Amino acid sequence: MMKFAGRESWRMGEDASWHLSVALYIRDALGLPATKPFFIPPFLPAVPEHIPVTGPELDILLAEEWALWFSDLLADHVDLGTDQPFNGTVLERRSPAFQQAVAENADAARAAATSFRDSYGEHFYRNIKVEGPVINRLVRSVEKELGHRAAPFELNVRILPVDGFWLHRVNPNLVLVSETARRDQTALGSLLGPIIRELA
Repeated sequence: MMKFAGRESWRMGEDASWHLSVALYIRDALGLPATKPFFIPPFLPAVPEHIPVTGPELDILLAEEWALWFSDLLADHVDLGTDQPFNGTVLERRSPAFQQAVAENADAARAAATSFRDSYGEHFYRNIKVEGPVINRLVRSVEKELGHRAAPFELNVRILPVDGFWLHRVNPNLVLVSETARRDQTALGSLLGPIIRELA
């Protein structure tokens, strides 16, 4: 579920991304490299590997196909309210060998992504009652530092269940951030603050 923060001049949405989590689980289950389309840390909790018996050519193909699939999921703005990353053309664009590898790990990937999304949602709603909207406070602190209200901007933040304090800016209006960093206000400020400062 997408959550929003903001005022008329700016808007930020954040989502515990089910679709991207499924893809990352499958990447780690297949033992694929974590460097393409850009570095993304390992899935947490650690994924049991189910590496298919393949030759080097198929290994390279699976890695390339995964990177393309992940990029498609980012670019296609898949429906964040559904639990079906395997429908439509996003996966159909990939090779039969890759589709088969995904299918063999689909149930475990769905379960892991659902567990992450649900636990993060519970944490989010529990903490917002105690701490208030963290994103709003972060923007206000940047406004205070700059000495003016934020200029109009829009930023989407997708939370991923990956290891460590990590953030990657996919494009000017989209960032991916680890759940660990999102839960730590100091880390979130260090990682996301410069981006908000640039946009504001």
